[in-house]
Amino acid sequence: MQTFGSFVPSRSAAFLLSGLMLFACLTLSQLAQAQNSGTPPEEPKTSAAQEAQQKLPTVKTTVEVHGKIEETYVQENATMGGFEDLPLAETPRSALVVTRGVLDDQQAKVLSDVTKNDASIVEDYAPVGYYQDFQIRGFPIDLATGLKMNGLTIAGEQILPLETVDHVEFLKGVTGLETGVASPGGLINFVTKRPVVVRTVTLETDQRGTALGSLDIGGFFGARKQFGLRANVGGEWIRSYVNGADGSRGFGALSGDWKINSKTFFRGDFGYQHQVQRSVGGYQLLGGTMVPTNVYPSTMLGEQPWAKPNTFDAVNASVRLERTFTEKWRAYVTGGISRSLIDDNIAYSYGSAIDASPAAPASQMPRCTPFWFFCPDGSYGVYDYRSPDELRIDNQFQAMLLGHEKTGPIKHNLLIGTSLLRRSVALPSAVYDWVGNDNLYQPLQTFQPSPNTPGPRTLQVDSHQYAVVLQDRVELPGRITVSIGGQIDTLHDHNYSQPDLVTGEPSLKVTNKTVWLPQYSVTYRPIDKLTVYGNYGVALSLGLQAPFWVLNGNQFLDPFFTRQVEIGAKYAVSQQLLLTADVFRMRAPFFYPKPVEEGLEFVSQGHETHNGFEFSAQGKVTDWLRLTLSTAAISAISTDTGTSAFDDKQVINQPRFRSTLSADVLMPHVPGLAVLPGWIYTGRKAATRDDVVSVGGYNLFSLGVRYTPHSGESRVTFRLYADNITNKRYWKDTGANYGDTYLHLGAPTTVRLSTQFTF
Repeated sequence: MQTFGSFVPSRSAAFLLSGLMLFACLTLSQLAQAQNSGTPPEEPKTSAAQEAQQKLPTVKTTVEVHGKIEETYVQENATMGGFEDLPLAETPRSALVVTRGVLDDQQAKVLSDVTKNDASIVEDYAPVGYYQDFQIRGFPIDLATGLKMNGLTIAGEQILPLETVDHVEFLKGVTGLETGVASPGGLINFVTKRPVVVRTVTLETDQRGTALGSLDIGGFFGARKQFGLRANVGGEWIRSYVNGADGSRGFGALSGDWKINSKTFFRGDFGYQHQVQRSVGGYQLLGGTMVPTNVYPSTMLGEQPWAKPNTFDAVNASVRLERTFTEKWRAYVTGGISRSLIDDNIAYSYGSAIDASPAAPASQMPRCTPFWFFCPDGSYGVYDYRSPDELRIDNQFQAMLLGHEKTGPIKHNLLIGTSLLRRSVALPSAVYDWVGNDNLYQPLQTFQPSPNTPGPRTLQVDSHQYAVVLQDRVELPGRITVSIGGQIDTLHDHNYSQPDLVTGEPSLKVTNKTVWLPQYSVTYRPIDKLTVYGNYGVALSLGLQAPFWVLNGNQFLDPFFTRQVEIGAKYAVSQQLLLTADVFRMRAPFFYPKPVEEGLEFVSQGHETHNGFEFSAQGKVTDWLRLTLSTAAISAISTDTGTSAFDDKQVINQPRFRSTLSADVLMPHVPGLAVLPGWIYTGRKAATRDDVVSVGGYNLFSLGVRYTPHSGESRVTFRLYADNITNKRYWKDTGANYGDTYLHLGAPTTVRLSTQFTF
């Protein structure tokens, strides 16, 4: 296996990690037993995490939410942009948080199981057995910068084990203050589990034979219980609803807290996952004008017996040191490393069938046009694709100083800091060879794999971001707060993957840019429970990459700006129920392959304007009802594109209306029993830029139960959850990948059963 730096994931490393995690678990178990039998600690009987929140507020550059997830579907408090702890109800932007309780009840396994709770997020390119991409408010997430863990950027090209996560935060809209150069729609932040006294074993299965076992154990030790550790380990045999897409995974995570003294707090996190699974290719339009019919979610397109599974190895680690200087001032430094190593293999179904012999590449000619779609009769090309040892690394460091000062009746909440982010991508010269033709409606055929082998791995992307973060949140008389701030961001991006148009050899594209990314907001609280806000922000995003079949194939276009205006209101019905509504307008350049005299050229011309309305309700409605409701109506229209057929059309893959609802209903006459109904409605989505071809909207229904015998005294909880109980067949996304559009079928009925033991 090739290496890059010091990162060499292997099976032996996975076994070593599992052994270390098991040792940590046994140690923690002994510590927890000692704690139960020993003398009480000198400190008040609160966890180290709670103690840190009371004496040393946790500070992040994204949304961090704290609360009792076993009592409510909403988190009570949030830290926004590194300021004093603010209730989520008072933050001047749209955010939704999916708690650990919801993750457990819905038995979420992949990120798409989580994003379904937010109506503003849809899958963009999310195949079975592969890392997933999404779009927020109609804008695709940039996997280079759009995913975070504990506030630090991670390599988005990975599959994260949700068993190690405490909650998932969706921050919607422009996030220049938190992210710098990023996609404009928003970001997703995973907050990992912190040390608490816990010892649980979870066993899960489904009707197809999937089997999962995991252990979650934690505790505190030391003379003052100043040290805390928590470990999560587990493994899963994956039985997919797609024939031939079975797999397996193993994961481990370790988090630690150290309360050095009353003013200094240290914490660290480490997580690893190894997953092996075949991925499932997407469908394409027939002739570019028709959606395939009479196809089934269980079908593996282009299946070949020699196709190898994908292998994913991901490591995410971070440390953080927080220090309180006075009652007014505090600081933190934090750093993280995220590394994703992938063996990407697939018998890839793509484009037109080819008339030629694989042995004579020069004679290969598409059977139909446009050649980047399946043929009208359902035939398509099958390609042997192998790209081993793809390595992506994101390293980030932050240092922030926070404080507040008063000048008469005005209070200034100040944030001054710096952020450094480096991302590198090293890829091999992949095998991507046509080996034969297949058809959606004919028996599968077997072809010989390509005799070629992948070339050596070379550096493709080397990107650096240096940022200075400044913000002043000014509290004025009359319950008015004004926030003025942003990032001074310097981007140095070196991209070696762009081929020279004459020689075909890789050439270097360099982007050097320094920009001010402002983020301003105003809030007004006429009464304690109501917050009205407005915000304005500007995002800088990396330019899109052209598809290979245009004149400027594989080239990256220049970075672009997106501007956003948002007005919203939040009403805290109680500490356990929050209502949020907002309207927004976002404007960005429109990218597409434009017809020119010589063929097609990938260009940025015109704009796409996203106008939307969002509403959400999260929390405890009554003693017997908890819910998460999210609704989004988004008009994402392209204008002035230079191609009249694309003007005034809804952008690809964005429904005009989407709504989701999940509830937790306690049964009055059966103590410990709760019914968990759910519903998702997604409207029609365009599959072509002229909106002539689209996929229909759909309703999905889910139903589950949770049973804890003898209520709070029980040491076991049973959960049964069924997705898509009507077995609806639907197209879950019509998203794009490297300029090509694909369609993916949604999952059929899936019934999961889990048992959680506490010991």
